[in-house]
Amino acid sequence: MQIRRGQELDVEVERVSAEGHGVARHDGLVVFVEKALPGERVRAQVRRVKSNFVQARTVEVLRPAPERGPGRCSHLDVCGGCSWQELEYEAQRRAKTQLVQDALTRLGGFRDLEVPLAVAAPHPFFYRNKMEFGFFDGPEGRIVLGLHTAGHFDRVFDLEACYLMSETSNRIVARVRELAASSGLPAYHSRRHVGFWRHLVVREGKRTGQMLVNLVTAAGTLPNRQQIVAALTAEFPTVVSIVHTINSGRAMIATGEQEEILHGPGVIEDVLGGLRFQISAASFFQPNPEQAERLFALVAEWAELRGEEEVLDLYAGTGAIALSLAGRARRVTGIEQVESAVADAERNARLNGIDNCRFVAADVRQFLRSATGERAPQRIIADPPRAGLHPDVVQGLRRLRAPLLLYVSCNPSTLARDLQLLCVDGDYRLQRVQPVDMFPHTPHVETVASLVATA
Repeated sequence: MQIRRGQELDVEVERVSAEGHGVARHDGLVVFVEKALPGERVRAQVRRVKSNFVQARTVEVLRPAPERGPGRCSHLDVCGGCSWQELEYEAQRRAKTQLVQDALTRLGGFRDLEVPLAVAAPHPFFYRNKMEFGFFDGPEGRIVLGLHTAGHFDRVFDLEACYLMSETSNRIVARVRELAASSGLPAYHSRRHVGFWRHLVVREGKRTGQMLVNLVTAAGTLPNRQQIVAALTAEFPTVVSIVHTINSGRAMIATGEQEEILHGPGVIEDVLGGLRFQISAASFFQPNPEQAERLFALVAEWAELRGEEEVLDLYAGTGAIALSLAGRARRVTGIEQVESAVADAERNARLNGIDNCRFVAADVRQFLRSATGERAPQRIIADPPRAGLHPDVVQGLRRLRAPLLLYVSCNPSTLARDLQLLCVDGDYRLQRVQPVDMFPHTPHVETVASLVATA
């Protein structure tokens, strides 16, 4: 019997996918089920039918998993952010560990490697230091401000409270909604490309308490700017910087081509691993700094630095890993394509009085292509985006063959693929891996892998 869109299926959920959906089978087809947990029997409605898999969404949980618990958030049914919030936290850790284990076994061919349990986050709630929110043109032109409805890039629900960020951040969202509504200007419409209010970004220094508010709008003058600044600074004394960003393009992103500082220095400071960092409106900074410290400590431990090594940090971003290793190495060189990130890294090095780090604005592929064996690094750290390493980068790493290569990954599938390519001809041997739970209540998991060059 052919499965049709809208049809309801009773299925047994066997495991979870890398996207956080339950994985089941029906008539030989794999069924990915939203809002379903391993070990459950659910009734699911088919949303999409492909040649070799089906996408569905849970309509009713017929037999709940023992680890299912009540969710804390009132937006669980509409928000796609915390898809695992109803899964007990220890079960989340086990599931993330299994995702890494399955990827390394099935995709990488590493069948004899046992993956340790993911490093736990001591605070599974209120851990994020940055959140982006969207404005939406609601009924009768009412301003809506919140997060995207699951599965809809052009639909936003009004946020009451998000338990991934601080209570102060939630209150700022509510106040900015009121200020935008009183401006008389409409929210931006993502399909018609008209309107003014686009995004709100709230950043918080978890160690310093400093906060930055970034108002992202379409082109035009920000109305009642003095009133907005006065209201936010009076009600939230920890708001030390307010920025207005103009995005006149069509891309639905919370960045733009022009920034104006409305209040304060335009940055906040935070502390990570004993180092101070300045964070601007558009800077990249680890969203969960408490777990980032554990991740960086693991990298430093596995790097086994004795003070004489040349370290190469690929995809260095704003320099957090490079700067955390600088005190243990002779010199660290960070390679990063985004020039603004390089400027941030250099500023943070000066802020901490670190003079043995240099940062190069370059494409990693091009840099490795021109790298020679002279003064070759003894340690290489690679922390690529979710797409993983380009084949040219893999070849460049194999050619350099640093004695120790540490790979930091946010995607188990591309991690497994790249590790297999690095080890396929015996250039490297995978020594150990360790997942780290950076984002509780989501299926995302970071992993550190250690590879040693073979003789």
